[in-house]
Amino acid sequence: MDWKPLYDKLIVKRDAPDTEYAPGLVVADAHKKQQNMGVVIETGEGRWVDGILLPLTVQPGMRVLFSQFAGHNLAGNDDLVVLREDEVLALAAPVKHEER
Repeated sequence: MDWKPLYDKLIVKRDAPDTEYAPGLVVADAHKKQQNMGVVIETGEGRWVDGILLPLTVQPGMRVLFSQFAGHNLAGNDDLVVLREDEVLALAAPVKHEER
């Protein structure tokens, strides 16, 4: 099902849980925890303030960090979470590749 968030909401696809912490140490399924990072899939149109539509800072394709208890999981899919833009704690800086 396709979802379109409203106003200042975002749909974020969570990163997959870590399966290995150190070489040779594999984490059991029961101890894997949901990641608090992910990629923005879809955004709403913005936030209304005093009759003016303010566009969102966060755009689709950006990697974001959010609180463990932020947002709501979409029904039937724990990989997708709906957040308000103000629940985003940080944006991941793009990786710069050095030219040789």
